[in-house]
Amino acid sequence: MKIVRLLKEINKAFLIGMGGGGDIVSTLAVGEFFKEFGVECIYGGVVWERVTRDKKPGPLSIEEINECEKINDCLAFVNSKSNYRGLKLIVSQVSEFLGCEVVGVDITKGERNLTRCLKDFVREESIDLVVGVDAGGDSLARGKERGLHSPLADAIVLSTLNKLNSILAIVGFGSDGELTREELEIYLSEIAGLDGVLGASLITRDFADDVMDFVENVYTTASKIPIVASRGYYGKFKVWDKAVIDVSILNALIFYVKTDIVYGLSKLPKAVEGTESILEANERLHEMGIRTEFDYEMMIYERELKGT
Repeated sequence: MKIVRLLKEINKAFLIGMGGGGDIVSTLAVGEFFKEFGVECIYGGVVWERVTRDKKPGPLSIEEINECEKINDCLAFVNSKSNYRGLKLIVSQVSEFLGCEVVGVDITKGERNLTRCLKDFVREESIDLVVGVDAGGDSLARGKERGLHSPLADAIVLSTLNKLNSILAIVGFGSDGELTREELEIYLSEIAGLDGVLGASLITRDFADDVMDFVENVYTTASKIPIVASRGYYGKFKVWDKAVIDVSILNALIFYVKTDIVYGLSKLPKAVEGTESILEANERLHEMGIRTEFDYEMMIYERELKGT
């Protein structure tokens, strides 16, 4: 597999949970595979606690995170004590589980600033490869999928990754309930036709057993489903208050794909290119007729304000 040859040629990788929420939990499975080839991994993720945990709409800036160490304008080292107004962040939970600091990624300042900050971090830390880790596969979306509801974070990070030496790791095969299995099969086949699929790995039962207790106590479904799938779960699984999806061993697969191929097939990352704030990026997607996870959280927030 091309992914094996690639991993044999690198020493250090930065794994970024792309979509916020619990995507950083899926970096653990990717890191487990990379470690088989002696690759040192730095773990990180977009800091965006969903509205069911944090009433403030939108992602967090690093300035809003308590008990963290600022790296630059868009990145900070997060530890087990890092929090937002007393709320323990999912990135902090991962830090505690790993026993080391992880990197909190701030997308509030838009694609342009995130790209600048990540380029600086990659250079300073001598990172050979950046991996955008997507729980579920919605980063492959084109914008017209019926189930798509969280395109904003993925679009910003994908646009940035396209400017770095990077790949994407698609974990869970639809475990976020956004893209259907048919859509994912079509898109992955199309990417393969363009020589964009580097290979695949399977989350092992041993790894799943090691992390299951931890995952059970993290607020995530998209990153939990691949773990239960690797332990033999087969059947229906409810994804939050949205879709009920079919789960099988297929959900334990991780596909590794070329960033530039995915970028070239979608208008979403191109639309947010050059933005300097989350609001500007959000408006760019509005111009395409697309509603985002930020819009949903704003709607909930405004509804609650009117109710008080």
